[in-house]
Amino acid sequence: MFKKLFFIFLLLIFFGVTPAFCYDKETYVRVGISDTYFSKYVFSQIDLYSDDGLKITDTTTGQTFSPENGRISVNFSNGTFDIFDGDIVKIKGSTGPINIRTAENSTIGIANLKRAGKPAAYRGRIDLVRNAQGKGFAIVNVLTLQNYLKGVVPNEMPVSFGLEALKAQCVAARNYVMKATEKYSPFYDVYDSVASQVYFGAKSEKELSNRAVEETDGLFSLYNGNLILALYSSTAGGYTESYDNAFIDKSNGFFSSNPHPYLKAVPDVVGMKNLSDEDSAREFYTTKPETYDNNSPLYRWTREWEMEEFIEMLNKTMLEQKSRPVFTENDKFTQLKEVRIKQRGLSGKVMYVEIVTENGCYTFAKELVLRRLFKKDGKALPSANFVCDSYVDENGLMKIKFTGGGYGHGVGMSQFGAGKMGKKGYKFVDILEHYYSDTTVGTLPVKLTSEYGKNSSRQSFFVSSGLHAEIVFSDIIGLDRLDMLVNGQTVKAEFGSFFNRKTNFDISRYLKTGENIVQIEVPAEYNDAKSVTFYIRIKGKQQNVHQKYILI
Repeated sequence: MFKKLFFIFLLLIFFGVTPAFCYDKETYVRVGISDTYFSKYVFSQIDLYSDDGLKITDTTTGQTFSPENGRISVNFSNGTFDIFDGDIVKIKGSTGPINIRTAENSTIGIANLKRAGKPAAYRGRIDLVRNAQGKGFAIVNVLTLQNYLKGVVPNEMPVSFGLEALKAQCVAARNYVMKATEKYSPFYDVYDSVASQVYFGAKSEKELSNRAVEETDGLFSLYNGNLILALYSSTAGGYTESYDNAFIDKSNGFFSSNPHPYLKAVPDVVGMKNLSDEDSAREFYTTKPETYDNNSPLYRWTREWEMEEFIEMLNKTMLEQKSRPVFTENDKFTQLKEVRIKQRGLSGKVMYVEIVTENGCYTFAKELVLRRLFKKDGKALPSANFVCDSYVDENGLMKIKFTGGGYGHGVGMSQFGAGKMGKKGYKFVDILEHYYSDTTVGTLPVKLTSEYGKNSSRQSFFVSSGLHAEIVFSDIIGLDRLDMLVNGQTVKAEFGSFFNRKTNFDISRYLKTGENIVQIEVPAEYNDAKSVTFYIRIKGKQQNVHQKYILI
């Protein structure tokens, strides 16, 4: 995320976008829009329209115009844009970027582009930006983070999962955008596909998911006051995996040496031992214990191959995946001696597999690599949580059978698990704190100093029934008290005279259902170096939720 940070910051200023490393209600996201099949992000021609009219701006010259019928055609050739209003060229030979806007509460449609079977339409504005080679342009949807999430959440999680699960999904998705691990392009922050988060725009919005977005506005999942990388997948299979056992460090090709402490392996079954040995993994994944996500259609699954089919499949997929040593065309084999599972993660997730053939032994690693290695009918395995059996049938033909559980990488929040937890009465805070170990849900930390202009802050957050809140103060230097307004009511926070203290101040009694506002100010009489960091922590009714779910 940070290797091009300064350059990206300049671009954001140029395009009038709030950088994604800070947050307020006007924080913007830049989304790269793909074609209908999510196969490309480079275009040479598009048509755009809006029932409420369009305003087109060539940022190179400052030229603007509004098409009479609210529709334009864009052609790109020889590194420049031509913009048509009907048959009339309104902008010719521009290098762009081209900005397209409509009325504030309206949308911009892109002709011949479908999303979830409906014509694509987007809130905010559309920027057309030529790529560095000048061989095409990117379509970039620039919109507020809240409106972006409204186009994401119902496409990442069914609204049937309920409000609390949707709220948990909102927070995770908000974290994901604000803590992107890398930038895919200098022109946009995220893709509109599964490569980032599925974003289908305005026509995919649902009333309940929109409510979830609004009622979690400004809330994030935090670890020691810092944003977490809030990974999630469809179905963990009853036991999530630690980050460092699922993902490989791109710099060295080995499992991560920089684990995320909040992305730990977490079982739904209280007191359950880890599944890193073969017997424990087999017992768990060949049975169906009661867990949070056991209602998923891929909670448990099997895949079976005839030996000839299995060998033919491996000869193809092993060429596509990296192994040690590298498998080549010359290494094709006709005899499979063994499939060895060499190491498992704490959830039983397979980390290393050896394929032993008459031509040698090849080692494969990482959950996605393994899922793509063992394909059935051209489809990857649902997860890398599996056990392997080989046997001889009545005709003497050897077969291979995989029995497994879960769908996706299994790190962080299980979406089906969140759905069931919500239906059981857990709040979204409880769901997030179950799946993201030792985290809290709250507003982004703010540092206040005695310096003029930096001595006050206003935080707003939504509280629904059954939730509580406290202000977490940390790194208190030289302050013995602070003045606060909680929903307009004056509240004094006193710390004493200690340095570097951390203290929590419960404000639950001052809260109301709906939006709450906290204003904090360093008193004016402090005229030397004083500082404090604070954020609002939201609390659910149930703490340590994973210890509350007792299974037999």
